[in-house]
Amino acid sequence: MNILRLSVITALFFFAQISFAQTADKWTLEKCIDYALQNNIQVKQADVTSNIYSNDHLQSKLNFLPTIEGNINFNSNYGNSINPQTYTFTSGNAQQASASLQGTLPVFTGLQQIFNVERTKYELLASKMDYENAKRNIALSVASAYLQVLLNKEILTVATKQKQLTEAQKTTVASKIKAGTLPETSAFEVDAQLARDEVNVVNAKSSIDLGLLQLRQLLQIADEKFDVETPELKFDNIADVASLSSVSIFEYALANQPSIMSAEARLKSANASRKISIGALSPTIAVYASLSSGYSSQDRRYETKVDTFLGIPIPTSTDVGLKPFDNQLKDNFRKVIGVQMSIPLFNKWQRVTNIQNARLQMQIRELQLDGTKNQLRSDIEQAYTNAKAAVQSYVANDKSVQAADKSFQALEKRFGAGMLGSYEFQQAKNNLAIAESEKIKSKYTYVFRLKVLDFYQGKPLKLDN
Repeated sequence: MNILRLSVITALFFFAQISFAQTADKWTLEKCIDYALQNNIQVKQADVTSNIYSNDHLQSKLNFLPTIEGNINFNSNYGNSINPQTYTFTSGNAQQASASLQGTLPVFTGLQQIFNVERTKYELLASKMDYENAKRNIALSVASAYLQVLLNKEILTVATKQKQLTEAQKTTVASKIKAGTLPETSAFEVDAQLARDEVNVVNAKSSIDLGLLQLRQLLQIADEKFDVETPELKFDNIADVASLSSVSIFEYALANQPSIMSAEARLKSANASRKISIGALSPTIAVYASLSSGYSSQDRRYETKVDTFLGIPIPTSTDVGLKPFDNQLKDNFRKVIGVQMSIPLFNKWQRVTNIQNARLQMQIRELQLDGTKNQLRSDIEQAYTNAKAAVQSYVANDKSVQAADKSFQALEKRFGAGMLGSYEFQQAKNNLAIAESEKIKSKYTYVFRLKVLDFYQGKPLKLDN
């Protein structure tokens, strides 16, 4: 007896572990959204683009630092050439080398560098908002696909229930035919209905598989055993829709939606670009300094002697060979420091054209911002109207199910008592199935419409609120 009890407890524990594992493997909506945010390609692309603009913004600040360049040059000349050290003509083969280090620091550039920092700052902000917008859009798409799977699962439950009722009806009809209270044709009607119910079950399962496939593709998951958790949806916040207004939602979204903030940042970036184009008309001032030295194979070393002829000193120079490399570097070493001013005079009207185009580009950004605001208002008004309609549809379908269920219960008793034909009973069952299916669809439509409103209000997309 103890061994049997231990075996039963062990088996129950084993099946409980299996059930827990199966439940743990199912994905919640929050897990799906988190996974999509980390792995979706569009979200990753938006993140990479934002990093590029971050580098551009950093570079715009580093542009205030001086530019330092080093140059090393070596060449071999054949025939006549000029000695770069003595600036005299020489003939024959010659090798020359030079090295220089030069630094330039812009002092004034018509404020173009300052406005460029401003431009890249707003471009970076716009890219970050694009990244946030990509995350919100993918979250909303995942929520839509997730709810579609839940809808298909509930439709399968209804289809399975209808099939079970038809199977029970088939047994009842068979007993009544045997008792002679129903004609044999009633069995054909039930068989035909059972076949239709089986088709509905198969179609519902296929819809679930297709919905899971679409969700997996959205998440980019290859696991064919992927499944989602079915939470208990609450409908105690139906009155919340009536307490909201599309105007209040739009005012909140106008200040918080990433798409609006991105368009505003790009408008400010265009304004900074306009200032940069105007700054191009200004003179620019820069200071520079350089160090250089060189070597030539024809740079000779001479010794001077002074001879006296008739009491007159006469100097004579004698070529004693090639000047050593280190001596040349020392003798040819140069230091330069200076200030340079560049004044734009005429550049085929290019600078003026750039200013005009920058102003037009700013107008485009203004129109894009207005268009984004108008689209946001339209989307919110549509979502709000859909949410109110979804609430009304759910309430109406809930009443329809209650009425259809009462009618079915009453007709079921009459059918059991032999007071109702098989066709009429089957019609009542079908009406109940249709009412339940419509209620399920309206329920998930209602949930999704509320999630859309939550989306515009910046609320997290969860199914427990």
